Amino acid sequence: MGLDPRQLRAFLAVVKTGSLGRAAEALHLTEPAVSRSIKRLEDQLGVPLFDRRTTGMELTSFGQTLLPYAHRLETEADQAVDEINALRGLDRGTLRIGAVASAAIMILPAVLDRLLTRWPKLHIQIIEAVEDRLALDLANHAVDVAVSGAMHENPDIVEVREHRFVDHYKVIASASHPLHERGELSIGELSGASWVMPPEEAEPRRLFQCLVAQLGVTPPPVTVETRAPSAIKALVARTQFLGWLPEPLFAAEQAAGLIKPLQVKGMAIERRFFVYRRRRNFVSPLILTFLEELRSAETEMFGAPAYGLHEK
Repeated sequence: MGLDPRQLRAFLAVVKTGSLGRAAEALHLTEPAVSRSIKRLEDQLGVPLFDRRTTGMELTSFGQTLLPYAHRLETEADQAVDEINALRGLDRGTLRIGAVASAAIMILPAVLDRLLTRWPKLHIQIIEAVEDRLALDLANHAVDVAVSGAMHENPDIVEVREHRFVDHYKVIASASHPLHERGELSIGELSGASWVMPPEEAEPRRLFQCLVAQLGVTPPPVTVETRAPSAIKALVARTQFLGWLPEPLFAAEQAAGLIKPLQVKGMAIERRFFVYRRRRNFVSPLILTFLEELRSAETEMFGAPAYGLHEK
């Protein structure tokens, strides 16, 4: 049983606006036309999608179930039009790239320069997030491809290839922090320090706690939690807080004499990078072109690989 795209658009418009009248205005239709579309959709599914109240249209449990699928179908349809138009050269396609901050800084600029030289009408959206958010964004169709540290493959996402760029996580403090005077430290010696870190569910925090546990130490309490690297750097640079970030993220502050990594045994670790996409049979031409330019830019940066990198 196929769903009529026009009926789904009407359904989403009513959800967004909360009423048939405002949905009709948004769609440039009459209110009876929108009402008929909703009624046909409900008849086709055999369930009520909205409760009609004096305050507006409210989703039923059936409507709540349909909502994410309607969003997904609309997104996929829009993306298909973008990709076809881009290939025809008649309009601007849109490629949504998810990336952790280091990849956005160190990997994407050269790739996007090559990509936009080849397809100047292409529109790029970069969504910066850490691994756990990027996995959700891929699964929810918010991004088309992601460049990040290791993520667990699942029924929704699959690893395409490994990139040869690596960065290094390090414990950081303000350049004037008295701990710098003590030379090399153990993580146990920092137990009384105040830390600013991402929340517990974020991959960098999980990695930090795992690493500390492997060193036989209870992870230190975190005073401030934030997903924003800029907030972490500001607190570290201007207070006595400690943080743990990849080098590319604090390179500018280190060059300016604001932040300096501490010498902490076992806490300077290497992070490898991978490219992920949604697990599906069809890979769009935009994603294939991005992967091609990513590989070419990587070769320019590091030289030809000594061995082939398999792409899935």
